[in-house]
Amino acid sequence: MTKRNEEWQYMDTLRPPVYVCLRRKADSNGVVPRLKIDGRVDKEEWSHVPWSDAFVDIEGVVKKPTVYPLTRMKMMYDDQHLYIAAELVEKQIWGTILEKNATMYHENDFEVFLNPDGSRHNYYELELNCLNTIWELVLNKPYKDGYSIKNPYNLEHVQTAVYVDGVTNDPQVECTKWSVEVCYRLSELVQFDRLRERPARAGDVWRVNFSRVQYQLMTVLDEETNELQYAKVPDTREDNIVWAPTGVIDIHRPEKWGFVLFSSASDEHEGILELNKAMETFLCEQIAMEQILDTIYYDQRTFHATHENYAESLEELYGKTEAFPRLDLVEEFELSQPVIERQSDPDATPVYTPRGVETSKKRVYSPRLDPDDEEDARKPPLCRFYTVSIKSATQRWIMTQDALLRKIEAS
Repeated sequence: MTKRNEEWQYMDTLRPPVYVCLRRKADSNGVVPRLKIDGRVDKEEWSHVPWSDAFVDIEGVVKKPTVYPLTRMKMMYDDQHLYIAAELVEKQIWGTILEKNATMYHENDFEVFLNPDGSRHNYYELELNCLNTIWELVLNKPYKDGYSIKNPYNLEHVQTAVYVDGVTNDPQVECTKWSVEVCYRLSELVQFDRLRERPARAGDVWRVNFSRVQYQLMTVLDEETNELQYAKVPDTREDNIVWAPTGVIDIHRPEKWGFVLFSSASDEHEGILELNKAMETFLCEQIAMEQILDTIYYDQRTFHATHENYAESLEELYGKTEAFPRLDLVEEFELSQPVIERQSDPDATPVYTPRGVETSKKRVYSPRLDPDDEEDARKPPLCRFYTVSIKSATQRWIMTQDALLRKIEAS
């Protein structure tokens, strides 16, 4: 049996949070008026929308039970837009970055992560500070999976606003909080949903996370202006305060992000009923299936670190099928046994080498094996690329070695 992935064994104990995204409320005439994006999250238009639970440390409360200043979020939508609100309690409101698409997390900021199709690839990130300076980018793959990044990647119609309850960058004023509003055009977010390829509607589930990056500050005297200003405390690292803890100091673990259900209701009670029904009919089962696939994915990473290739079967990975550590979920949800399958190199290009011509480079891919070449005909040990799949009576999910997750629709 291969050694278990210790990182995942802890991460697997963290259950991703769920949130119901309500519709905006119409006025007495049945019209949904245009929402002014000004950073105020205490206005009437947000009053029917529930707050999330308070954000926690990115490593989870078991590893780091630190109590931070309150951070929380809300989400709502209408036929055209997705709206996000956040409240960040803070006595020292500090920010200096004014250049759009500058690296924002070197200062205090608020961050949004959207993965509409739940694939863990091709996800959108927004970071902004208390000065409403933004940075947008897209990750085709997370960093741990040989990341591919589009930086910057600015959406044409995104709107952001910040409200400061206090005075920014003034150590002589004790502030209360700053709050954020973000508005997205749903049609512009379709590019991140390769599963449905349409704007969000009631019943859809997205993977989402939010993060607050917070540094310890001290007050110093600016020798040029002779004024007090904030500076980061030397030799201290930032706090990462998140909605959905990943278990490690890496927000780019979309497998641990939260689940957001788009509701058909604008009433919180009705929305919660819809969320409960979704949990009963498919979402709890989906979460379990993803846990199973993630367990294999992380244990395959450990296997690869030793063997430089991946196992071709559960038996090869765990010694025997019965040793698979999440058989409890397979049995509880009456799922099929997960199946690992070898895959060919998706990026390989066939190369023709005339018979009798020697090459100094070892051939690693060939679409047709030369029957006279015993070395090529020998099956290589283990595999470089694989998929792992699992299914229930109503769902089938498949994951590749770089953590790309796809739902396979019934034919």
